[in-house]
Amino acid sequence: MKDLKRYKTVNKIKQFNFQINRVLTYGSDACDERLVTARLAKVSTLDEWYKAWTELSDIAINNNRYMHAAYYDRMAEFFLKQDDPRKSPLYDKCIKEFKTAFEQYRINYKTFEVPYKNGFMMCIRMTPSQYKQTVLVCGGYDSFIEEFVLQVHKFVQQGYEVILMEGPGQGDCVRQHLYFEASFEEPVAAVLDFFEVKACAMVGISWGGYFALRTAAFEKRVTKIVAYDAMDDGYEVMTNIFPRPIRWYVRKLIKEGDRTKVNLLLKRIAKRSVLADWMLAQGQFITGTESIYDMYMALQEHNLNGLYEKIDQDVLLMAGEKDHYIPLCQFERCRKRIINAKTMKARCFSAIEGGEQHCQIGNHELAIDTILRWLA
Repeated sequence: MKDLKRYKTVNKIKQFNFQINRVLTYGSDACDERLVTARLAKVSTLDEWYKAWTELSDIAINNNRYMHAAYYDRMAEFFLKQDDPRKSPLYDKCIKEFKTAFEQYRINYKTFEVPYKNGFMMCIRMTPSQYKQTVLVCGGYDSFIEEFVLQVHKFVQQGYEVILMEGPGQGDCVRQHLYFEASFEEPVAAVLDFFEVKACAMVGISWGGYFALRTAAFEKRVTKIVAYDAMDDGYEVMTNIFPRPIRWYVRKLIKEGDRTKVNLLLKRIAKRSVLADWMLAQGQFITGTESIYDMYMALQEHNLNGLYEKIDQDVLLMAGEKDHYIPLCQFERCRKRIINAKTMKARCFSAIEGGEQHCQIGNHELAIDTILRWLA
């Protein structure tokens, strides 16, 4: 019997360990697991994190392993704040490495700049030799479309045309001051218009699960929806990162509009928590806001209130039973409130099968195979 792929414990810091597994989940295509484990096991600070990954990238480049280098530099860039002078050059280096790696792996793709507002959205299009259907794929809070190419290439191998889209607040868009927006149906419409797509499936990864469901309520050229994973409330996600008593107090302060206390309290918390520090800094970066309080105001718009009943397509909801980002209650709410779906399948992955983490990191192939079976 084939060994079950599982989420691995490499580093004792939860957020570090999850990001390490984001690379390990792709196996030898994306990394040298032995080297990654050895270098990252005892990392305990952000400076050590950056140093370890950039050193791994140098090793990979010296060995002409550009896919490895790209994933390593992606991780090195991950926790850098927006005002860190290393962030932008490292992003550019990472994207160049991905493109070199796609050539090495003979992945057939084309990149496009889709006009949107005062800028453009980067898209990657991969076309199969025998066409079945178009699948639009978007990420969420912290993703580059390039890092999903390995993940979705299996779709292309099975006859699906894949369009990976970067939306506002993601990838290069945020550098153009195109910031995160709740009404994701608008950038999706721009992409569908650009490629002249009449009908497609849509897969939303992580926060993209909300984007996909929101899009479905308005954009009926999207005929099938995969929420990978199911999400319906960004504000709840972004306050769920705190322990229960603090979570309750933060929500109370925000409800009361106490900007000063919210900013002071959460700056203090961020100094003690890698997860909180990164999520709050990343949130301000992608929303283009000047304070933590303003970020929360912007993210409150990311919800499905009044929209569940407008979703009438085929729907696949997915979740991991131990997801530490999206509360499982959001999967359950979506399952119960999307009452007009043409068809619905709801799949919560367990630790026994190796898919219990956010976006099934550790065994992402379980999720990909589930989606492919559902689309067929």
